[in-house]
Parts: sequence; structure tokens; C-alpha cells
Amino acid sequence: MTPLLIRPLEDRDAEGVLSLWNRGVRYDRMTPELFEEKIYEDPNYMRELVLVAEEQNRLLGFIAGTLRPLAEGGATGFVKLLVVEPSHRRHGVGSRLLTTLEAELKQRDCRLVRVFESAPNYLLPGIDPRYTEALAFFEQRGYERFGETANMEADLHAQNFDTSAEEAKLREQGFEIRRAIMGDKDYVRALLQQHWAAWIPEVERTLLNYPISLHLAWHNHKVVAFSAYDGNNLNTGWFGPMGTDPAYRGSGLGGILLKRCLADIKAQGHRLAIIPWIGPYRFYAHHSGANIARVFWRYRKNL
Repeated sequence: MTPLLIRPLEDRDAEGVLSLWNRGVRYDRMTPELFEEKIYEDPNYMRELVLVAEEQNRLLGFIAGTLRPLAEGGATGFVKLLVVEPSHRRHGVGSRLLTTLEAELKQRDCRLVRVFESAPNYLLPGIDPRYTEALAFFEQRGYERFGETANMEADLHAQNFDTSAEEAKLREQGFEIRRAIMGDKDYVRALLQQHWAAWIPEVERTLLNYPISLHLAWHNHKVVAFSAYDGNNLNTGWFGPMGTDPAYRGSGLGGILLKRCLADIKAQGHRLAIIPWIGPYRFYAHHSGANIARVFWRYRKNL
């Protein structure tokens, strides 16, 4: 019997791995562009953490991991993606892939691994419990569920996101609301550094899009609120993140900035906008009619 070979992903594997993924992952199929974003455009991409399982030149499994450095030192590991050929599940393929990835992470002084929620570059914020086999797989290998989150969807088709009247009222109070330009980068970073430092990579990526997929609210020559899209999962209708300086909450800035982004997503041709990893679901329901569409369970393991 030919032994199972675990090795790093090579360029020649991309088409086969993507085909394997789209056969095996029912609710989260990827395009070639999105696959490249999740793997090679990850800011912490390491070849040794992206692996395939091969037997007699046939790809039977794939796992992608990454390490995210922590501000206080050290790093958290993530299983970003995992799929096994459906006909070869429960044959040890997934276990070999995960064990190999965990060993690589441990060699790099990683002591904590989490599943899928590898912000700023991630496909899913946890495990959709409809992937019941995946829940059982990780739990049997020592991963513990520690919380849950959800994605909302806003139906854009029949909505009008015109905010001109609301913006006119805020201009009278000294606010300016507009699409960001590259020269705003330092001002945006100052707000993020103060309140949401973890979002800096995701938000700054929006400055590279055309048009720039970031809208800002200014007051007294500083950025006081922002709303972004296409900072992750490009061209999928992926909204966020967004935030308002606590001193300015309740002023109506958040609703305006949200609608500006949703208008852009609608103009791209999307019927739905995805609002991932939500916190204030009432806010999104009120301003966009969004509903909770998917729930995700969050898992972690100490190595």
C-alpha cells in the first residue's frame, strides 16, 4: 500500500486543491481569485504551514495554517482551511494533516491554535455547525468550543441607500463625510490605533482597491468614524469593519457610513451584502434590514 505523503502546497496543486475544496465544502465554495487571496495574499503566509495529503499522485486532503503575532509577543496559530476528499474521510487523512500542522506551529513556539477565524485574512469566523463532521473532528482532537458568532445578510435589491439629506444636516454641524483617499492613511491609522488596532491590516487593504472601499467621517480635522468593505474576501459582498469614536456615537454617522458601503456593494452587482462576525445586530437590522443568516461555533486548543 502506498503511504500517504504530507507535503507543502506547490503551484501545480492549486487547480486540484480548489476542485477538492469545492467538492468537499458545500456552503463556502471559492473562486481561483479567492483561493489565492486566502493562501498567497495572507500577510503571514508561510509555505511550511500550507499542506496537502497525496497518495499515488492523487490529492486527498488540504490544510492551510497561519501564525498571527501578538502585540505582547508570541503568536496564535490558526487552522485557516481544511478539507478531505469525501470518499477518504475517516481514513486518517485529516488527522495526519492536522497533526503535521500542529507540530509545525509548536516548533515556532505557538501554544494556542484556533479554527478558521484568522483575521485579517479569513474565509469563515468559525465552524458552521452544519459541517457536523468538522465539529466532531476537531472536538475529538482536543479542540474546545469557547463561543459563537454569526454573519448577517442584507438584501440590497429593493433598498435605496441615498444619504444626501442626512449628510447635509451633519455638514451644518461641521462634519465631512466622503470616500477615503490614499492621503488619509495616517489619519485613519490614528483612529484605529486608539480603538481597534487589530483592524489596521484589514482596513488599510481597502485603500488598495479601486475605487477605494473605505468611507470616512471627519470632524475638527480628524477621522472620527469609518466604514469599509472588500478588505477581506474581495468581490464577495463582504462588508466591514466599521467603527465610530466613542465620543461621537449617537450622532448618526454609523448609519450613513454603512449605507454608503452598501450602495457600493449593490453597484458591484451583488444582491446580498454579507456582514460578518457581527456584534451589534440590532444596528444592522435597523439600518439595512439585515438578518442573521449563518451561525459559527468558535474552537481553540492549547498545544
